[in-house]
Amino acid sequence: MGYELCRYLGTREVTVDTPLGRATGVDIPALRETVLISIMRASLPLTEGLLEVFSSAKVGFVVAKRREAENGISSIDTEVYYVNVPNTEGKIVILADPMLATGSTIRRVLPRVLEHGKPKREIILTLISSEYGLRSIIREFPSVEVYTAAIDPHLDERGFIVPGLGDAGDRSFS
Repeated sequence: MGYELCRYLGTREVTVDTPLGRATGVDIPALRETVLISIMRASLPLTEGLLEVFSSAKVGFVVAKRREAENGISSIDTEVYYVNVPNTEGKIVILADPMLATGSTIRRVLPRVLEHGKPKREIILTLISSEYGLRSIIREFPSVEVYTAAIDPHLDERGFIVPGLGDAGDRSFS
């Protein structure tokens, strides 16, 4: 996902000297101005992979927990317990969250991240998203860019993506 995202960050051609001659390469300036935000715990494996690509990124952490639905999907909310985010002023902020189901986590986390400066770009990177969650986030945050590997059409009564993969944190750490 990180390599694919680089295609949308802007590149410039450069010439480099190698031990055997000159070569043409690609520079991605955005790699030096990125803040990567990991939403604990589910996004830790995703963040670890992204750091292979964005090795010079500043990293921030947010601990959030989704409260289950009591009166349908629209009643799902998220509680944010901890925010440790570097300065995001003028940076490219990538918010990593493997599953974008209802959007409740992003709706709570993104404003807390934005308290640390106005980024140049706000990117949400997910593995699986629901149509419901995507519409919700795009409606509330029209300037946000969302990149996802798959879009699943349905949420069940608990707000889980179907077919999805279940709870990403449980899948990674159980």
